[in-house]
Amino acid sequence: MTRCGAVTSRSRCALPLSLTRKGRSSVSDLLEHIAPTHLVPEGHYGPQGSAGVTAHAVETPAAATLVARKGATARLIVACAAAGLPLADGPRVSAGAGLEAAGTAPGRWLVLAEGVSGADLVARLAAMAPGLAAITDQSDANLILDISGEKARAALAKGVTVDLDPTAFAAGDAATTTVSHVGVTFWRRDADTYRFAVGRSFAPAFLRWLTVSAAEYGFALSGTGRG
Repeated sequence: MTRCGAVTSRSRCALPLSLTRKGRSSVSDLLEHIAPTHLVPEGHYGPQGSAGVTAHAVETPAAATLVARKGATARLIVACAAAGLPLADGPRVSAGAGLEAAGTAPGRWLVLAEGVSGADLVARLAAMAPGLAAITDQSDANLILDISGEKARAALAKGVTVDLDPTAFAAGDAATTTVSHVGVTFWRRDADTYRFAVGRSFAPAFLRWLTVSAAEYGFALSGTGRG
């Protein structure tokens, strides 16, 4: 069997939009045609019919890390709250003023915004709390992926090292951990929806793992292009 070195066109190397072979090994075999540095192409993977798991790559959200300066965490939280962005000092996600902030460590957050540039987001955060935090544009550093569906938790449980039972990881909870040796930050947005931030250089590996893990339930992937 001749394998393509890269996915360059649908006619020669790209996977078809609907992959109906059943079984983990069958999907893994099909993914071998995709270069390890390429994102898994959008499409339906697994049995035909409705998808038990869906994933969508969010298009170009602005992202920035917000890190409180030494001894300034409490003042930073107060200042941001006054500007409309409540910050949870812990592994929780909060939203306000058109921003979404996930706690990744004590005094540290990943902040997302849609419809603005990374530079605009950095400037906005700096204006909220002048001199209280170090702010770094991370817009090009991560792939933001929304994963949802009635089987999303079952698929994610195959590799996520966090108890995803709603009694242990409820809506609004966040975690920074590893999934199949890939570092991720993720949070639960509602009962069946999770948002993942994955480093772009590791996103192809994460998507390969997710596709194999979710295919048995029917997996619909969008926003990654067609190869």
